[in-house]
Amino acid sequence: MPHFLPLFSRYLSTVFPDSPSNIATFRRPQSSLHQSNSILDNSPPFPPSRLQVLHSSNASSQDEESEASLLLTSLPSLPFSNTSSKEGEDDDEEEEDIFHPNIPGSIPVSELLPLGALRISKKPREGTIKMPGRPRNFSQLNALESAERSRLFDTIDKFRELNISEDISLPQLVVVGDQSSGKSSLLEGLTEISFPVASDLCTRFATQIVLRRTEEEENVKASIIPGVESSDDEELKAQLLGFQVSLPESDFGPESFAKILDDAAVCMGIPKPGFSGEETPDKRFSGDILKIELSGPQHPHLTIVDVPGLFHNSTKFQTDEDRELIRNLIQTYIQDPRTIIMAVMDGRNNLANQEVFKMAREVDPEGKRTVGIITKCDAVAAGDEQGVIQIASNKIEVLHHGWFVVKNRSTQEIRDGVTIQQRHQKEKEFFKKAPWSRLNREHIGIEKLKPFLGHLLYEHVRDEFPKLVDEINKLVSETEEALQKLGAARNTATEQRQYLTRIANEYDRRVTDCLDAKLREVVSINSPLKIRTHIQNMNEEFSTRIQALGHTRCFKDIKGHDDHKGYDSRLRESYFERVTHPEPADIYEWIRNTYKNSRGPELPGMVNPNAVIEMFREQSSNWKNVARHHVSRVVDTVTKFNEELFHKVVTDENVRKKLRVSLSKTTGDTILSAYKQLDQLVEDESCGILQTVNDYFAHTLSTTRSERVLARLNLITLTKSEDGQDTRSLDISAIMNAVSLTNEDQATYDIHDILKSYYSISLKRFTDNVILQVIERQLLGKEGPIRLLKSEYISGLEEAELGNIAREDWQVASSRRELKSRLDRARSAQEAASMISV
Repeated sequence: MPHFLPLFSRYLSTVFPDSPSNIATFRRPQSSLHQSNSILDNSPPFPPSRLQVLHSSNASSQDEESEASLLLTSLPSLPFSNTSSKEGEDDDEEEEDIFHPNIPGSIPVSELLPLGALRISKKPREGTIKMPGRPRNFSQLNALESAERSRLFDTIDKFRELNISEDISLPQLVVVGDQSSGKSSLLEGLTEISFPVASDLCTRFATQIVLRRTEEEENVKASIIPGVESSDDEELKAQLLGFQVSLPESDFGPESFAKILDDAAVCMGIPKPGFSGEETPDKRFSGDILKIELSGPQHPHLTIVDVPGLFHNSTKFQTDEDRELIRNLIQTYIQDPRTIIMAVMDGRNNLANQEVFKMAREVDPEGKRTVGIITKCDAVAAGDEQGVIQIASNKIEVLHHGWFVVKNRSTQEIRDGVTIQQRHQKEKEFFKKAPWSRLNREHIGIEKLKPFLGHLLYEHVRDEFPKLVDEINKLVSETEEALQKLGAARNTATEQRQYLTRIANEYDRRVTDCLDAKLREVVSINSPLKIRTHIQNMNEEFSTRIQALGHTRCFKDIKGHDDHKGYDSRLRESYFERVTHPEPADIYEWIRNTYKNSRGPELPGMVNPNAVIEMFREQSSNWKNVARHHVSRVVDTVTKFNEELFHKVVTDENVRKKLRVSLSKTTGDTILSAYKQLDQLVEDESCGILQTVNDYFAHTLSTTRSERVLARLNLITLTKSEDGQDTRSLDISAIMNAVSLTNEDQATYDIHDILKSYYSISLKRFTDNVILQVIERQLLGKEGPIRLLKSEYISGLEEAELGNIAREDWQVASSRRELKSRLDRARSAQEAASMISV
């Protein structure tokens, strides 16, 4: 880390006050942890943050013995070289300190061990510097990096305790393997916790083991992190959070660990390790996590999650259902892209038969986040070692981080009381022997695996932390928005009325905007919210349709032709294809027959007024159907508008449904009133007396009559004058004959012209009244179905009905609690993250 260089320079200046200015130069090694994927004949893993300090004397560059390399790292057991030890070579050979003889006041380099723990063998191999297994104390550099690691890991642990993993995946190390793979013994070696014998046969929950390096005395804490399901049950959650165990690490052995496992199982409500299989528990596995935290100066910074081991053969203690549950639990952990998978393999078994590696391969096909660990190498049959060595050399199953081999305590050794420290020594001695000694030492044994995992997890957490912060900030924003959409809590009548009043006011405002065509948002042309546009178009269509389809028989022009003026004849032809044709179809014939059949006591040549009224009623009998069709279309448009606007304004689905039900009767009444208003308009126009004071009627009738006279005069035959010019003779008798009609014909034409003139006025009046009185007033007006949701309506609700509509149901209340809980978690995580600078 570059920011350590000035610190280290100041340290050297303090230790070597009289040293030349060129006593030390710094360079970053080229090796990288991410460049290594083999433990045989490949470069060992090497953290990118490591610095190499070259101590150079005034001697010549050829004098190799005058140079020494000082390695600074938080993983002191990782060397520079890729040289494997020779078979049987002693790792613990005597070592000597190197110091600079030409610098006054210099001290032996061995005294610099706190800075990097430099040791040089009497038999140095070219390019190799040996490292001790553990630094003697905390140096300034190690303390800085240790503090940073501690803060990072503690923050991630805090995230996990907050259950932020419900919403955001967290970086973690998860160890998976078969029940017989030696997984628990491996964890023993890594954590130096003595696990109960065969504990993974009965573990029915995940265990998170947290190691923290502190200068305080060694102690152990056990607690339970509630899972997702438990977090929804406040009583159970409180019970789980109340599980707390604390004891000195010296008192933490297999018996106390087993008791903690038993007590945790009881607290989670699942069978204890002694479960016989004869009972039928409510649940057999738990999503809760048992957290075991060990702190002390001898521990590295490391967090590992242990999940129950896979098994293949069912028994009365472990059923097929259990096997599937465990497999699903493992799958849940390893499919998370932020999980580093520690896949454990029994060296005696064929790799092809290891289900855990098949599962890891499915979620991590490139092997970038899988670390292979081979256990029970000491139990491999003679002659089979080469196959295991091939796997360990990363030549069979290629993993980005390669493979490690370990030797754990056997069951017999546990019974014989072999300690964890003795276990480490036996492991060293075993791997010095052939053929295991050919493997790269950097991937052999717990003492190499532990710092590797610590550094791997640290780098992983450090790389992911900025992304985590971004995701947490996004989670806070999204949760706040979701809570805002739910609105304030609605437990009292006052809160409920305020809630519905806010909705009603917003709804009324948006209705006004839509009717005024002042939309504040961009919507598609077909959106129901463009109600004004849709209704204007429908009104014009109604006007066209009623002109074309309103009359039962077509009026005639002066020449006796059907008068299609003012409407689309094609529309009428289409309409008449679907209805029965009136008989007779010719309007003159129909008027003549009606005239004959309705004569009363009136004198010859006079028309019975009642006959004209009846003929108008029949001629306008289509108005009602055409108008009802138009009103029906507008009602549908209003209904769709209401549905769309309700969805936008009333976000709570249950409240929306209940409001619609509450308003449904009133809505139906207002629509019924609109149809009644339409029926009244039809009756006013066609069922009462024919009445108008519009000058258009008299003017049109007079004009039509004059045109008829002129048309008949135009039929007089032209005669030649004496000078040969065409002229009309003023034959009075011919004129009289031309303009004179029989009483029946005169009555027929008069009735036709009266009907036609009045029909035109009445139709325009009816069309306007339908639009103004039915559509605008009854459907779109203040009392119409489009404006029923208003503050006055809310004010008039009784408390019982108010509560029925606005009271939060259990789903909304649950959603609110969940969102509040998520927001609290996210904000707490946000606060914790703000204390870290990466």
